[in-house]
This record gives sequence, C-alpha cells and structure tokens, in this order.
Amino acid sequence: MKNYFTLIFICWSCLLVAQQTFRTEMAEIQFDASTPLEDIYAINKKVNLILRDDGEIAVLLLVKEFDFKRKLMQEHFNENYVESDKYPKAYFTGKIKSFSLDGLTAEPKSFVLSGELTLHGVTRPVETDVSISREEDTLNLRTVFITKTEDHEIKVPKILFMKVGKEVQVSVSAQLDKT
Repeated sequence: MKNYFTLIFICWSCLLVAQQTFRTEMAEIQFDASTPLEDIYAINKKVNLILRDDGEIAVLLLVKEFDFKRKLMQEHFNENYVESDKYPKAYFTGKIKSFSLDGLTAEPKSFVLSGELTLHGVTRPVETDVSISREEDTLNLRTVFITKTEDHEIKVPKILFMKVGKEVQVSVSAQLDKT
C-alpha cells in the first residue's frame, strides 16, 4: 500500500511540473538581402521550431532548404556564401521574456525575444519583438529582425557588394501545435 501511495505522489508531482510544449516542422523563414540592383529573396518552409510554456524557444533549419526564384542564385548562396556543405544547419535558441500562455487569445500579443543565432558557424545575439496568438491548442508566432552578413563572417566578393545587401531582413512565421 505504501508503494501505491508513493507511485501516486510521483505521478501527481510529474503532472505539476510537466511543461506544455508546442512545435512544428513546417515553420517558414524568409530572408531578403536585396539591393536596388538585385532582388535576393529566399524562403525555407521546412523549419523546426519548439516553444515551451516557460518561453524557451529553439529553431533548427537546414540551410540548403532555402528556395530561391533563380536556381543559379541558390547555387551561389549555398556554395560561395553560407557554405552549406561545411555549415549545413542554422540554429536559434532563446527565451521569450515574460511569456505566459495565460491571456493569449486570437488577438496577437507582443513579447521580447532574446537569444543566439548560429549561422555559418558563428553565433551572435539577437533581440527582437515577437507576436504570438493562440487558438485552442495552436500558437501562431511571427517575428522580423535584421542580421548582417559580416556578423556571421559571410564574405561577399567586392565585385558584388552593390548587389548583395549587408543587412538581411529575416521573417519568421510558424503555426505550432501542442504536443
């Protein structure tokens, strides 16, 4: 009987500390490194994103999954700039400050997202606003931030410096389901 009560207590304790987790394998990340001379835009729709109810967030993507309108541009991106054979993945880990599932509704609510982005083997801090809404067991997340090619040691040949933006706008949108 003593073992039975111990088992019930352990199960009850686990339920109290269990965290809710939301995830997707189809988040969407777009980047725009366009200049007045060249449109450089790509999208990756196969991004893994996990968000816990304590605000911890993790994002993982395969760099080769970025899709460009022009295949030659995609080839140059992978071979010459981000060297996706050498650095196949990009990561973001961070925390959404003051995040709480309580009070989330279909109306988006803004939070501050802070963390580290690892791209091209270089990790840099990122802080940006993130918008989150909730519909039952689904969270919708959106954010936009700027990163610089030089911050991640991505070398742009001098001959192309007018065609490739030094600042890259990154847009993230995800529909996360409760797991």
